[in-house]
This record gives sequence, C-alpha cells and structure tokens, in this order.
Amino acid sequence: METRDTEKKEITEKFINQAINGHRAHDQSWKRIPGFNVSVLEQDTINRSCFYTLSIAVIFQGEKIVDVGDKQYEYGSGSMIVTSVEIPTSYRILNTTPERPFVSASMKLDRALLSEIMGEISGKKEFLTSEDNNAFCVARTPVQISDCFLRLLRLADHPEDIDVVFPCIQRELHYFVLTDPQCGNIRELCTGGLPSNRVSKAVEWLKQHYKEPIRIQELADMVYMSSSTFHNHFKNVTSLTPLQYQKRLRLHEAKRLMITESYNASSAAFEVGYESVQQFNREYKRLFGKPPVQDVSGS
Repeated sequence: METRDTEKKEITEKFINQAINGHRAHDQSWKRIPGFNVSVLEQDTINRSCFYTLSIAVIFQGEKIVDVGDKQYEYGSGSMIVTSVEIPTSYRILNTTPERPFVSASMKLDRALLSEIMGEISGKKEFLTSEDNNAFCVARTPVQISDCFLRLLRLADHPEDIDVVFPCIQRELHYFVLTDPQCGNIRELCTGGLPSNRVSKAVEWLKQHYKEPIRIQELADMVYMSSSTFHNHFKNVTSLTPLQYQKRLRLHEAKRLMITESYNASSAAFEVGYESVQQFNREYKRLFGKPPVQDVSGS
C-alpha cells in the first residue's frame, strides 16, 4: 500500500508540473487527444453551471464543491468523479491561487467500449452491488487511473504516436473505471434492465426532444416501468425529476444560443420551448445567477 501511495504521489506531482507549465506557456497540445481535457485555474470560480457527460474527471490539486440536484459533493486532490448519465450541475472551485492553482483533467467515456469490455469480463470478476445508483460518483482515484491520465498528457506531445498509442490507453482507462469497486454506476449503465441503464435511455430521449411537453407515462412506457417507479428511479439516478431535468436542458441550450449564435432572450426562450418569456427570465436567473440580458450583452 505504501509503495502504491508513493507511486501515486509521484504521478500526481508530474501531472501537476506538466499541466501548469503547459498552461503558462499557453500550450494546449492536450487537445490533440480525443475527448481529453486539462484544466488549470489560478483563481476561484463561483456558481458555474455545466453538464457532466459520461466521463471520468480526476482532481490532481485543489478543492471543488458540486451541487447535483439536492445533493452536494465536496472533494479535492486524489479524488475522481465518474458520471454514467449526463447530469446538469453547478460548481465552485475554492482556495485557488496562482501559486497553487486548481489542476484537473477529464476524459469522455465511450459507452460502446464500456459495453464491449463488460462483456469480456462478465463472469470473470465479481462486484458488490450497491443500493446507491446515483449517476454521479465521487471516489478515491486509484494509481492505475492517475497513470493513464499522465500518459495521455505526455502522449499529446508526440502527435505521431497518437493514432497507435491512444486506443491502447483509452481501452486501459475504460477497463480500470469499469472494474473499480467504487464505480458501480458505470457497471449499472452497461447492464440491461438496471435503473441507470433504463434512465440513461430516457435521458437520451429527453436530450433529443427537450422542446416538447413531457408526458411521464410515455417516458415510463419507453423504459418498461410504471410511472411512479420511473419517477423514483430517475430522481435517484440524476438527483432531479424529469421536469427539472428538462428545464435544465432548455436553459443551458438557451444560454448557448444567446452566447454563441446571437439570439436575444425572447428568441432563445421560444426556441427551446418556453411559452412565457417572463417565466424563462425568472428560471434563467435562478439557475445562472443573473438575467439572460446580461449574457446577451456579454456583461
């Protein structure tokens, strides 16, 4: 155990140093790696909203608080966040300075690859089942996963090797996530009939049809559940009700339209399915902390 802890500490220090040096040199070579992201922040951020997708994120240095529905998670260096279903969140990054910046990295997970590996290990490994099927899992980062992230960061400096080496590290990372005892949410996603698997199908439908009125019974029928069972499982997995989830989808899309496609607030509201601009303005300010007109003006 002591050897593994020493190894993980060395990996963490190497990742932090390379990430900070790259950030200060304005080097974003990590973007060459598909689905890979590195974040170095030198000041606190308060009440930022974002969607966590099917992914793994590792905190190498710093502290973060994430609100997911009615749940709050506090974590820092040595922690990983594994998300099995797309989840809307808000977050705060605290106690960050230029001398000790916040350093994290994330990697999108491939559902098809997860399912393929799950089929290969089925019957060969046994895992304890968990009553907590929330899609958002905060856990201790094992050394194997920290090592995968360090090798991905280093690989970005050798673009001639990416096509051959990246699929190997990607598969290795997926394997270690899937087989980590802490990541029951990912195994549920890959197991037909379990709540996370069924809810993920409803989430995919909502993402495609978020402008339309929600009919809970139709969503429940789609995933072969009663409406009450579906509602309970959806809330357990996402920490939101289906209606709350749809509202977050609409508001995030409206924000994107205003910032990147120059929509005004009224046009964005109607485009994402709102019938009342006043209601849109109220709910937008409640979620993002400021009225939509400020995002339109860029202030």
